[in-house]
Amino acid sequence: MSTTSTWDDPNDCPFCGDELQNPGAAFIDHIHDNPDCEEGFETWRTNVNDDICAGWSG
Repeated sequence: MSTTSTWDDPNDCPFCGDELQNPGAAFIDHIHDNPDCEEGFETWRTNVNDDICAGWSG
């Protein structure tokens, strides 16, 4: 897994850089199949939620 996140291309996983079939459902499948990416996503989501006063429903 990459040590840095890249957010330049929605067709690539921002946590490992692997190409995704599409930036929607394929991303969700990808993070469920890749524990390191899922951990990165959960950390990212927690950080976003902490930054938004009312929380984030995503």
